[in-house]
Amino acid sequence: MKIQWHRICYLLSVGPLRDVLRPGLEIVFVGINPGRHSAAAGHHYAGPGNQFWPLLHESGLVGERLTYHDEARVLEWGIGLTNMVARPSAGIADLTTQELVSGARALRRRLLRHRPRIVCFNGKRIYEIFSGHGCQLGRQDGLVGASHVFVMPSTSPRGASYSKAQKLAYFRQLVKMRDELRRQAVAS
Repeated sequence: MKIQWHRICYLLSVGPLRDVLRPGLEIVFVGINPGRHSAAAGHHYAGPGNQFWPLLHESGLVGERLTYHDEARVLEWGIGLTNMVARPSAGIADLTTQELVSGARALRRRLLRHRPRIVCFNGKRIYEIFSGHGCQLGRQDGLVGASHVFVMPSTSPRGASYSKAQKLAYFRQLVKMRDELRRQAVAS
């Protein structure tokens, strides 16, 4: 395999993305790490073909169409964004086991500090690495601190085994979970 030094140098020259977080959010979306396009743009889910922003609106999680340029506005809807590993790369295969393990530990600390109602892992493999066990898509039995856990197929073009309609169905399940947890909080 030929090493593409220009890609490696480029990825090393861009910094990590800023988390869009604050304590007490309703949902925090967790990505594995910034891809090349997101790192270059300095925003979450900026890659061409990433369906995150359209699905966020189509599912009703936000009340208007947003793009990665508007990422800080997700806080208006009680939503946050973070990654398990800060270092940008072309894909998960470029991350070392050590990066994944230490990233999972750091993510757990962030989630326990910010205490969102729901942690949504944007990709099954991310949650499996984080939790240390396999899973099915959808709501999970376990908690992260007091936060409920939801796992959806990746919105990245790498998650092409799921159609946009199938991904939208998971976003809508997440909306139902959020609404159910809101009702429970009001009732208690």
